[in-house]
Amino acid sequence: MKTVLITGGSSGLGYGISRHFARAGFQILWVSLHQEELDTAAKKLEAEFPALVLHSLAKDLSQDGAAQAVKAWTDQQGWQVDVLINNAGFGNYGYVEEIPLDREMGLMKLNMLNLYAMSRIYLQEMKGRDQGTIINISSNSSFQPVPMMNTYASSKAFVTHFSRGLSEELRLAGSKVKVLTVCPAAIADTPFKTVNQMEKVKTFSGMAYTTVEEVSKDVWRAYRKGKSFQVSGAKMRALFFIKDLVPYRLQQWMVQREIKLS
Repeated sequence: MKTVLITGGSSGLGYGISRHFARAGFQILWVSLHQEELDTAAKKLEAEFPALVLHSLAKDLSQDGAAQAVKAWTDQQGWQVDVLINNAGFGNYGYVEEIPLDREMGLMKLNMLNLYAMSRIYLQEMKGRDQGTIINISSNSSFQPVPMMNTYASSKAFVTHFSRGLSEELRLAGSKVKVLTVCPAAIADTPFKTVNQMEKVKTFSGMAYTTVEEVSKDVWRAYRKGKSFQVSGAKMRALFFIKDLVPYRLQQWMVQREIKLS
């Protein structure tokens, strides 16, 4: 039985992706912040897939040493992680100087530093076996600056460039280990906008918004095909292919319409 480790797996996109791996017979490992959410989501997923083997760990992944603690957990249980999905993350909305510094620092630690550490730690053993896949969930906001979501977009730019660069390094080294970078459009039906106080931000009902179901399917199909890059949401893919033809100021005008409050 293969094993997939999904951070933030007990809600939103992480839960949607989990359903595809559960259907395929994977053992699922979840790492999320709240034990109550983990327990509730586990009962729901187990009801849908009675043969499911699922284990969970409540952990604040923005804390120093969190990735090492997760690795110690999987090692102690003797689990070989075949697929690592770095999905956990959060965003902030507002002018940079108005957002509490500790919240911005927490965002950067979770979205960038933990993803880097998790990728690096599990990459080492995957390379040793010459098999395995790392899936890093980035965002369409990584393609250009996004005012009012500046730090979030910047953190996702790191995720996109780091993940795609890591994929190229593995290709150059002749490794069979895969890294898949996923860049979804704004997902309308997740707790993300509520948790991050973005309920009134237009992008979640804007020109390219998507859904958990659409992105989950895109992630699963891209993984099965061994792809290294996936823009998710059909509308977002259409925009992505023409973005280089659009002048920067026009791109920014479009972005700023999307991030306004409704």
